[in-house]
Amino acid sequence: MGLFDSFKNDNATCPAPRPLVADASENFVGGFTFHQFNMILSGACTGITCVVILASMVMHSLRFSNPSEQLKIMRIATLLPLYSIFSIIPICFPNAYVYLVGWIEVFQGIALYTFLMLLCEVLAPHDRHRVDFFASLRIPKRSDKNATTDGLSWLQRTWYFVLQYPIVAVVVAIAQCITEAAGVYCLESSNRHFAHLWLNIGQVLSVSVAIMSIIRFYAHLKSHMQEHKPLTKFLAFKMVIGLVFLEKLIFLILHSTNALKESSTLSYADVYIGIPTMIICIQMVPFAFFFHYAYTTTPYRVSNSRARSGTSQGYSAVDEAEAARTYKVRQYQGGPLGLYAWLAFFNVFEFVREITSTYRMLREGRMRSADLVESEESYRMQYGM
Repeated sequence: MGLFDSFKNDNATCPAPRPLVADASENFVGGFTFHQFNMILSGACTGITCVVILASMVMHSLRFSNPSEQLKIMRIATLLPLYSIFSIIPICFPNAYVYLVGWIEVFQGIALYTFLMLLCEVLAPHDRHRVDFFASLRIPKRSDKNATTDGLSWLQRTWYFVLQYPIVAVVVAIAQCITEAAGVYCLESSNRHFAHLWLNIGQVLSVSVAIMSIIRFYAHLKSHMQEHKPLTKFLAFKMVIGLVFLEKLIFLILHSTNALKESSTLSYADVYIGIPTMIICIQMVPFAFFFHYAYTTTPYRVSNSRARSGTSQGYSAVDEAEAARTYKVRQYQGGPLGLYAWLAFFNVFEFVREITSTYRMLREGRMRSADLVESEESYRMQYGM
């Protein structure tokens, strides 16, 4: 029995042509077919998005005064140009679409996880502060608003719910490539005999859990981040993911109802690949400018006068007394032309190290909380309280 026998069925035929060719019989506008028009428009939008985001990243690398936060901002920023680049390539080469679209989800999952870590960084810059801060919180339970759970356990669950998304996305992306090569994926069909249906279900469930976890995290803790303009940062990131997710559902409905179909000016590749990817390329342009505004480098600037006086321009820690005792004059740490910042940005092991250190922080925090509870119970039993 072959690996893909469960997907095969003699009565199930994939309607998608192989290979895909943008071969509309009539021009869409002037002397251009829709495919040619799409490549020009989407290519221009992709170029603008890349330039705007690169400029923002360069500014952060040159004003690299808070590496923990700014490195995360630079990682999140890459989502927009990657969206555009991984959309323009399938426009030019439609047969590459299935092999690339899954990896966009991987980048999105990494950006979503990094955004959660950025919010944690803003709330408490150091691991010990973070443990103390979340341990002091009481979060209402969704099942019973009168009952609460401790903030550290809640943070751990949120962390797992968000981290699972990039992991699932990698598995789905690999499965898409394998099943497409084996001829059992079928981009258009939602027939249960094709892998497209099952991989989509797994992907939708995974991203839904991650997004809802981030929204709940923000909703409960936004009052602790007011000075950092959390709503602007939240919208600049969440609107990108939310809108792309909504568009996928809309196009799924349009295709299933035949409201959007081939014509003399639109080929199969244009309908199923060209139009959705073109919309992504176009909308990334305003999102890039909004991101540049939301994640400005202004909070990270270090003026000479403030550096001499020892006054911080950065975000204050949750425990301000402790921060004052351990305060060091901030300075730019990006090195010549931001080289050190870029080396850290491209260091994959640095990202892995952040995941493992967060896991250790949560585990040690839970153990410390458990020891504290046990000590309190022993004290009550000893003194009959």
